[in-house]
Amino acid sequence: MAAKKVRMGIIGTGKRGIYVGGLYAKHPHCEVIALCDTIRPNVEKAGAALGVSSGHCYTDFEEMLRQEPLDAVLIAAPPDIQVGIACYAMEKGIHVTTEVPAAYTIDQCWDLVKTVQRSGAKYQLSEQTRFWGFIQEWRRMADLGQFGHILFAEGEYLHYAEWDYFFDPVTGEKIVGSATPPEGRAVQPTWRNKRFYNPIYYLPHTLSPLLSVTGGRVTKVSCMGTRPQSYYVDNYSGRDMEIALMHTSTDTVLRVAAGFTSPHGERKDTACHWYQVKGTLQTAEWARSTEDHPKLWTAADNQWRNMDWPLSAAKIDETDEGSSHGNADAWPVHNFLQAILEDAPIEMDVYAAVETAAPAILAAESSNQGGILLQVPDFRPHKEA
Repeated sequence: MAAKKVRMGIIGTGKRGIYVGGLYAKHPHCEVIALCDTIRPNVEKAGAALGVSSGHCYTDFEEMLRQEPLDAVLIAAPPDIQVGIACYAMEKGIHVTTEVPAAYTIDQCWDLVKTVQRSGAKYQLSEQTRFWGFIQEWRRMADLGQFGHILFAEGEYLHYAEWDYFFDPVTGEKIVGSATPPEGRAVQPTWRNKRFYNPIYYLPHTLSPLLSVTGGRVTKVSCMGTRPQSYYVDNYSGRDMEIALMHTSTDTVLRVAAGFTSPHGERKDTACHWYQVKGTLQTAEWARSTEDHPKLWTAADNQWRNMDWPLSAAKIDETDEGSSHGNADAWPVHNFLQAILEDAPIEMDVYAAVETAAPAILAAESSNQGGILLQVPDFRPHKEA
């Protein structure tokens, strides 16, 4: 990689912004030079953690982009507002990486695609589960034809926690665990409070790794969910679970499930995530519980075998930060910086990003209309015949 360093700004300095910003700050080919958050205490805390002086900490992202000589920005703001920020930055020639999900409407998907095409700026979705060791191994197996034709693949992201349903817009304090706002306080709902109404929106960590194995894109989707009132979280108007069926351009059927407001048993190593790939020759399955093992079934001998596929992503030589999510968080950091400095391709580029967002957006629409079948747009440019 070239000796030049990418000058990075961070927009959104909550817990995730500080953590991922720290990965960029430690990278030998990057320097974090500016920070922005609408909540002053948040940006001051981030400045202290990342070594950015108060003179380079902002509460207005437009001002930061005017004042600072930035090459790129990490947007870790609430994901339902990040598309406008991303497009604004890219129009100014600044490269952008955002957190999951990429978008919450089909119009936002088109905005991202058209802005990248128009501006020439690079865009990356910072999705990491496709870089897990066992997903990479399944992808290698698929590339070698060892699955045969992949007929069916499925995944689940079932993750309950005491979520932050409200926040104080002045102090940044998160109100955790209660879906009822505290009396006498001027709080606002978080993006989770608003967007977990349809948990299927939060699909990239499930759909992205599956598509990396199966290839192709989702062309059709139908989804159903439980009632729009949680059975577990008091006074929360949201569906506890949604399950989508999808058909891909490679003639594979996908089943994907998401839920965030009721407890679920953890899986071995992956906690809230589970995946399976069924082909005409082999089936690969991750462990279904903490007591289970990953397995491979082979049609040639009709046998299941326990496998020792790793969770951890492969190391990235000298740039490996030993990051969380099984070291997978380091991969988008490395990929984005390499793309900028060497004009290298981005694995989760704008097309791959919207191909995880659009099926989720339409799945939520399908769920709210009782499971109707919807067509997913093709966002990639195609030469005219």
